[in-house]
Amino acid sequence: MITDLFVNFSIGISLIFIYMQMRWKSHGKAAAPSLSVLIEGLSGGFMGFLLMYFSISVTAETILDFRYVPIMLMVLFVGKWPAIISSLVIIMSRFYIGINRSAMYAILMVSILLIGYLILNELSKKEERMLKKGLYLTLYSNIVMTCFLVFLVGDLNIDVLILVLWITSTMGGISSVYLVNYIRNSEYLFRKYQIESSTDFLTGLSNARRFEDYWDRVAAEAKAYQESCAILMEETIRMKGSAFRKGGEEFVIVLPKSDKAEALELAENLRANVGKNDFLTNNRVVIPITVSIGVTVYPETINQLADMIEMVDALLYKSKNEGRNRVSV
Repeated sequence: MITDLFVNFSIGISLIFIYMQMRWKSHGKAAAPSLSVLIEGLSGGFMGFLLMYFSISVTAETILDFRYVPIMLMVLFVGKWPAIISSLVIIMSRFYIGINRSAMYAILMVSILLIGYLILNELSKKEERMLKKGLYLTLYSNIVMTCFLVFLVGDLNIDVLILVLWITSTMGGISSVYLVNYIRNSEYLFRKYQIESSTDFLTGLSNARRFEDYWDRVAAEAKAYQESCAILMEETIRMKGSAFRKGGEEFVIVLPKSDKAEALELAENLRANVGKNDFLTNNRVVIPITVSIGVTVYPETINQLADMIEMVDALLYKSKNEGRNRVSV
Protein backbone atom coordinates (compact mmCIF):
# COMPACT_ATOMS: atom_id res chain seq x y z
CA MET A 1 0.00 0.00 0.00
CA ILE A 2 2.77 2.43 0.92
CA THR A 3 4.56 1.54 -2.31
CA ASP A 4 1.40 2.16 -4.34
CA LEU A 5 0.86 5.57 -2.76
CA PHE A 6 4.49 6.46 -3.39
CA VAL A 7 4.11 5.46 -7.05
CA ASN A 8 0.99 7.64 -7.31
CA PHE A 9 2.92 10.50 -5.71
CA SER A 10 5.85 10.04 -8.14
CA ILE A 11 3.52 10.00 -11.15
CA GLY A 12 1.97 13.26 -9.97
CA ILE A 13 5.34 15.00 -9.58
CA SER A 14 6.51 13.80 -13.01
CA LEU A 15 3.31 14.98 -14.71
CA ILE A 16 3.58 18.39 -13.05
CA PHE A 17 7.16 18.85 -14.24
CA ILE A 18 6.28 17.87 -17.83
CA TYR A 19 3.19 20.09 -17.80
CA MET A 20 5.12 23.12 -16.52
CA GLN A 21 7.80 22.75 -19.19
CA MET A 22 5.23 22.49 -21.98
CA ARG A 23 3.23 25.38 -20.53
CA TRP A 24 6.24 27.68 -20.37
CA LYS A 25 7.39 26.86 -23.90
CA SER A 26 3.99 27.91 -25.21
CA HIS A 27 4.02 31.04 -23.02
CA GLY A 28 3.67 34.24 -25.04
CA LYS A 29 2.18 32.55 -28.11
CA ALA A 30 -1.00 34.17 -29.34
CA ALA A 31 -4.08 32.28 -28.16
CA ALA A 32 -7.64 33.26 -27.30
CA PRO A 33 -8.18 33.56 -23.51
CA SER A 34 -11.05 31.07 -23.63
CA LEU A 35 -8.86 28.56 -25.47
CA SER A 36 -6.08 28.97 -22.90
CA VAL A 37 -8.56 28.37 -20.07
CA LEU A 38 -9.86 25.23 -21.81
CA ILE A 39 -6.35 23.86 -22.43
CA GLU A 40 -5.31 24.50 -18.82
CA GLY A 41 -8.46 22.83 -17.51
CA LEU A 42 -8.17 19.79 -19.77
CA SER A 43 -4.50 19.40 -18.83
CA GLY A 44 -5.38 19.34 -15.14
CA GLY A 45 -8.22 16.91 -15.79
CA PHE A 46 -5.96 14.57 -17.76
CA MET A 47 -3.44 14.64 -14.92
CA GLY A 48 -6.21 13.71 -12.47
CA PHE A 49 -7.34 10.86 -14.75
CA LEU A 50 -3.83 9.37 -14.83
CA LEU A 51 -3.57 9.60 -11.05
CA MET A 52 -6.88 7.73 -10.73
CA TYR A 53 -5.86 5.17 -13.35
CA PHE A 54 -2.79 4.26 -11.27
CA SER A 55 -4.71 4.43 -7.99
CA ILE A 56 -4.79 2.09 -4.98
CA SER A 57 -7.79 -0.22 -4.58
CA VAL A 58 -9.07 -0.04 -1.00
CA THR A 59 -12.15 -2.17 -1.69
CA ALA A 60 -13.73 -3.61 -4.82
CA GLU A 61 -15.40 -0.23 -5.48
CA THR A 62 -13.27 2.35 -3.66
CA ILE A 63 -9.96 3.69 -4.95
CA LEU A 64 -7.46 6.00 -3.25
CA ASP A 65 -5.30 8.51 -5.11
CA PHE A 66 -4.11 12.13 -5.28
CA ARG A 67 -6.64 13.38 -7.83
CA TYR A 68 -7.16 16.49 -5.71
CA VAL A 69 -3.65 17.80 -6.50
CA PRO A 70 -4.38 19.07 -10.08
CA ILE A 71 -7.53 20.87 -8.90
CA MET A 72 -5.65 22.47 -6.02
CA LEU A 73 -2.84 23.62 -8.32
CA MET A 74 -5.32 25.12 -10.78
CA VAL A 75 -6.96 27.13 -7.98
CA LEU A 76 -3.63 28.36 -6.58
CA PHE A 77 -1.73 29.13 -9.78
CA VAL A 78 -4.11 29.38 -12.75
CA GLY A 79 -7.67 30.36 -11.91
CA LYS A 80 -11.21 29.38 -11.05
CA TRP A 81 -12.46 28.31 -14.47
CA PRO A 82 -9.56 25.97 -15.31
CA ALA A 83 -10.10 24.40 -11.87
CA ILE A 84 -13.80 23.86 -12.64
CA ILE A 85 -13.01 22.29 -16.02
CA SER A 86 -10.40 20.01 -14.41
CA SER A 87 -12.95 18.94 -11.79
CA LEU A 88 -15.53 18.06 -14.45
CA VAL A 89 -12.99 16.04 -16.43
CA ILE A 90 -11.90 14.18 -13.28
CA ILE A 91 -15.52 13.38 -12.39
CA MET A 92 -16.21 11.99 -15.88
CA SER A 93 -12.94 10.04 -15.79
CA ARG A 94 -13.99 8.40 -12.53
CA PHE A 95 -17.07 6.98 -14.26
CA TYR A 96 -14.84 5.75 -17.09
CA ILE A 97 -12.82 3.75 -14.55
CA GLY A 98 -15.94 2.24 -13.01
CA ILE A 99 -19.61 3.05 -12.45
CA ASN A 100 -20.49 2.21 -8.83
CA ARG A 101 -21.40 3.76 -5.50
CA SER A 102 -17.91 5.17 -4.96
CA ALA A 103 -18.00 6.84 -8.37
CA MET A 104 -21.29 8.53 -7.44
CA TYR A 105 -19.80 9.81 -4.19
CA ALA A 106 -16.74 11.00 -6.13
CA ILE A 107 -18.95 13.71 -7.66
CA LEU A 108 -19.77 14.99 -4.19
CA MET A 109 -16.19 14.71 -2.94
CA VAL A 110 -14.65 16.57 -5.90
CA SER A 111 -17.34 19.26 -5.64
CA ILE A 112 -16.68 19.74 -1.92
CA LEU A 113 -12.93 19.89 -2.55
CA LEU A 114 -13.32 22.47 -5.34
CA ILE A 115 -15.68 24.72 -3.37
CA GLY A 116 -13.44 24.50 -0.30
CA TYR A 117 -10.33 25.36 -2.33
CA LEU A 118 -11.99 28.41 -3.84
CA ILE A 119 -13.20 29.65 -0.44
CA LEU A 120 -9.85 29.06 1.31
CA ASN A 121 -7.97 30.71 -1.53
CA GLU A 122 -10.21 33.79 -1.30
CA LEU A 123 -9.90 33.95 2.49
CA SER A 124 -6.11 33.73 2.47
CA LYS A 125 -4.17 36.98 2.25
CA LYS A 126 -2.77 38.02 -1.11
CA GLU A 127 0.76 38.40 0.27
CA GLU A 128 0.63 35.05 2.07
CA ARG A 129 3.33 32.61 1.00
CA MET A 130 2.25 30.07 -1.58
CA LEU A 131 3.54 27.13 0.48
CA LYS A 132 1.40 28.24 3.41
CA LYS A 133 -1.67 28.38 1.18
CA GLY A 134 -0.75 24.97 -0.19
CA LEU A 135 -0.53 23.56 3.34
CA TYR A 136 -4.02 24.84 4.22
CA LEU A 137 -5.54 23.34 1.07
CA THR A 138 -3.69 20.03 1.52
CA LEU A 139 -4.87 19.63 5.12
CA TYR A 140 -8.41 20.42 3.99
CA SER A 141 -8.06 17.74 1.29
CA ASN A 142 -6.88 15.19 3.85
CA ILE A 143 -9.88 15.87 6.07
CA VAL A 144 -12.38 15.55 3.21
CA MET A 145 -10.77 12.37 1.81
CA THR A 146 -10.61 10.79 5.28
CA CYS A 147 -14.33 11.43 5.88
CA PHE A 148 -15.32 9.89 2.54
CA LEU A 149 -12.91 6.98 3.01
CA VAL A 150 -14.38 6.10 6.41
CA PHE A 151 -17.93 6.46 5.07
CA LEU A 152 -17.35 4.32 1.98
CA VAL A 153 -15.25 1.59 3.57
CA GLY A 154 -17.56 1.31 6.57
CA ASP A 155 -14.78 -0.18 8.67
CA LEU A 156 -13.17 1.90 11.39
CA ASN A 157 -10.18 -0.44 11.48
CA ILE A 158 -8.30 1.56 8.87
CA ASP A 159 -6.13 3.63 11.19
CA VAL A 160 -2.92 2.60 9.44
CA LEU A 161 -4.37 3.42 6.01
CA ILE A 162 -5.49 6.86 7.19
CA LEU A 163 -2.08 7.55 8.77
CA VAL A 164 -0.26 6.58 5.58
CA LEU A 165 -2.74 8.65 3.55
CA TRP A 166 -2.11 11.76 5.65
CA ILE A 167 1.66 11.39 5.46
CA THR A 168 1.89 10.72 1.73
CA SER A 169 -0.89 13.16 0.82
CA THR A 170 0.69 15.98 2.82
CA MET A 171 4.07 15.27 1.25
CA GLY A 172 2.53 15.08 -2.21
CA GLY A 173 0.46 18.25 -1.86
CA ILE A 174 3.25 20.40 -0.40
CA SER A 175 5.83 19.02 -2.87
CA SER A 176 3.54 19.75 -5.80
CA VAL A 177 2.94 23.34 -4.72
CA TYR A 178 6.66 23.85 -4.07
CA LEU A 179 7.63 22.37 -7.45
CA VAL A 180 5.15 24.47 -9.45
CA ASN A 181 6.08 27.63 -7.54
CA TYR A 182 9.81 26.95 -7.98
CA ILE A 183 9.58 26.27 -11.72
CA ARG A 184 7.30 29.25 -12.25
CA ASN A 185 9.65 31.62 -10.40
CA SER A 186 12.72 30.19 -12.14
CA GLU A 187 11.19 30.57 -15.59
CA TYR A 188 9.99 34.08 -14.73
CA LEU A 189 13.46 35.14 -13.60
CA PHE A 190 15.04 33.57 -16.69
CA ARG A 191 12.67 35.50 -18.97
CA LYS A 192 13.24 38.69 -16.93
CA TYR A 193 17.04 38.43 -17.12
CA GLN A 194 16.84 37.57 -20.81
CA ILE A 195 14.90 40.77 -21.50
CA GLU A 196 17.09 42.89 -19.22
CA SER A 197 20.26 41.65 -20.91
CA SER A 198 19.16 43.27 -24.18
CA THR A 199 17.08 46.22 -22.91
CA ASP A 200 18.05 49.46 -21.20
CA PHE A 201 16.41 49.42 -17.75
CA LEU A 202 15.73 53.20 -17.77
CA THR A 203 14.25 53.77 -21.22
CA GLY A 204 13.13 50.29 -22.29
CA LEU A 205 15.08 50.70 -25.53
CA SER A 206 17.52 48.15 -26.88
CA ASN A 207 20.81 48.47 -25.03
CA ALA A 208 24.38 48.46 -26.29
CA ARG A 209 24.70 44.70 -26.12
CA ARG A 210 21.70 44.16 -28.37
CA PHE A 211 23.03 46.89 -30.67
CA GLU A 212 26.42 45.16 -30.79
CA ASP A 213 24.86 41.75 -31.41
CA TYR A 214 22.82 43.15 -34.28
CA TRP A 215 25.76 44.87 -35.93
CA ASP A 216 28.01 41.87 -35.37
CA ARG A 217 25.57 39.87 -37.50
CA VAL A 218 25.42 42.65 -40.08
CA ALA A 219 29.23 42.80 -40.20
CA ALA A 220 29.47 39.03 -40.61
CA GLU A 221 27.00 39.11 -43.51
CA ALA A 222 28.82 42.08 -45.11
CA LYS A 223 32.06 40.12 -44.90
CA ALA A 224 30.41 37.17 -46.65
CA TYR A 225 29.12 39.45 -49.43
CA GLN A 226 32.58 40.95 -49.95
CA GLU A 227 34.13 37.50 -50.17
CA SER A 228 31.55 36.50 -52.79
CA CYS A 229 32.19 39.69 -54.77
CA ALA A 230 35.94 39.09 -54.63
CA ILE A 231 35.46 35.63 -56.14
CA LEU A 232 33.30 37.09 -58.93
CA MET A 233 36.00 39.69 -59.65
CA GLU A 234 38.69 37.06 -60.01
CA GLU A 235 36.47 34.93 -62.25
CA THR A 236 35.64 37.95 -64.44
CA ILE A 237 39.12 39.42 -64.95
CA ARG A 238 40.87 36.01 -65.00
CA MET A 239 44.48 36.52 -66.11
CA LYS A 240 44.01 40.05 -67.44
CA GLY A 241 44.75 41.85 -64.17
CA SER A 242 44.63 41.85 -60.36
CA ALA A 243 41.95 42.81 -57.82
CA PHE A 244 42.64 44.53 -54.50
CA ARG A 245 40.47 45.64 -51.58
CA LYS A 246 40.93 49.36 -51.04
CA GLY A 247 38.93 49.52 -47.79
CA GLY A 248 35.38 49.09 -46.57
CA GLU A 249 33.32 47.94 -49.54
CA GLU A 250 35.60 49.47 -52.20
CA PHE A 251 37.82 47.41 -54.49
CA VAL A 252 40.43 48.31 -57.10
CA ILE A 253 41.07 46.30 -60.28
CA VAL A 254 44.29 46.93 -62.17
CA LEU A 255 44.42 45.90 -65.86
CA PRO A 256 48.00 46.60 -67.07
CA LYS A 257 47.52 45.45 -70.68
CA SER A 258 43.92 46.48 -71.37
CA ASP A 259 42.74 49.48 -73.38
CA LYS A 260 39.63 51.56 -72.72
CA ALA A 261 37.26 49.33 -74.68
CA GLU A 262 38.45 46.15 -72.98
CA ALA A 263 38.35 47.79 -69.54
CA LEU A 264 34.77 48.93 -70.11
CA GLU A 265 33.78 45.46 -71.31
CA LEU A 266 35.25 43.85 -68.19
CA ALA A 267 33.55 46.44 -65.97
CA GLU A 268 30.15 45.78 -67.57
CA ASN A 269 30.65 42.02 -67.30
CA LEU A 270 31.48 42.37 -63.60
CA ARG A 271 28.44 44.58 -62.98
CA ALA A 272 26.18 42.08 -64.76
CA ASN A 273 27.68 39.06 -62.95
CA VAL A 274 27.16 40.64 -59.53
CA GLY A 275 23.62 41.70 -60.41
CA LYS A 276 22.48 38.23 -61.42
CA ASN A 277 24.25 36.40 -58.57
CA ASP A 278 22.20 35.20 -55.55
CA PHE A 279 23.56 36.47 -52.22
CA LEU A 280 22.19 34.69 -49.15
CA THR A 281 21.93 36.07 -45.61
CA ASN A 282 22.53 33.90 -42.55
CA ASN A 283 18.77 33.27 -42.52
CA ARG A 284 18.94 31.92 -46.10
CA VAL A 285 17.17 34.98 -47.51
CA VAL A 286 18.18 36.06 -51.03
CA ILE A 287 19.01 39.77 -51.31
CA PRO A 288 19.97 41.73 -54.46
CA ILE A 289 23.41 43.39 -54.58
CA THR A 290 24.70 45.78 -57.25
CA VAL A 291 28.06 47.44 -57.87
CA SER A 292 28.91 50.97 -58.97
CA ILE A 293 32.11 51.18 -61.03
CA GLY A 294 34.44 53.96 -62.11
CA VAL A 295 36.97 53.39 -64.94
CA THR A 296 40.08 55.40 -65.81
CA VAL A 297 42.56 54.49 -68.54
CA TYR A 298 46.08 55.85 -68.89
CA PRO A 299 46.77 57.72 -71.10
CA GLU A 300 43.35 57.71 -72.81
CA THR A 301 41.29 59.36 -70.03
CA ILE A 302 43.98 60.67 -67.67
CA ASN A 303 47.46 62.10 -68.20
CA GLN A 304 49.09 61.48 -64.81
CA LEU A 305 49.42 58.01 -63.24
CA ALA A 306 49.54 59.59 -59.77
CA ASP A 307 46.02 60.96 -60.25
CA MET A 308 44.39 57.67 -61.28
CA ILE A 309 43.15 56.62 -57.82
CA GLU A 310 41.66 60.05 -57.14
CA MET A 311 39.99 60.15 -60.56
CA VAL A 312 38.57 56.62 -60.40
CA ASP A 313 37.25 57.37 -56.89
CA ALA A 314 35.41 60.42 -58.25
CA LEU A 315 33.95 58.33 -61.08
CA LEU A 316 32.83 55.70 -58.56
CA TYR A 317 30.81 58.28 -56.62
CA LYS A 318 29.47 59.62 -59.90
CA SER A 319 28.02 56.16 -60.60
CA LYS A 320 26.50 56.05 -57.11
CA ASN A 321 24.99 59.53 -57.39
CA GLU A 322 23.48 58.79 -60.80
CA GLY A 323 21.52 55.81 -59.53
CA ARG A 324 24.07 53.06 -58.77
CA ASN A 325 24.51 49.79 -60.67
CA ARG A 326 26.33 51.51 -63.52
CA VAL A 327 29.80 52.15 -64.98
CA SER A 328 31.24 55.68 -65.33
CA VAL A 329 34.32 56.57 -67.37
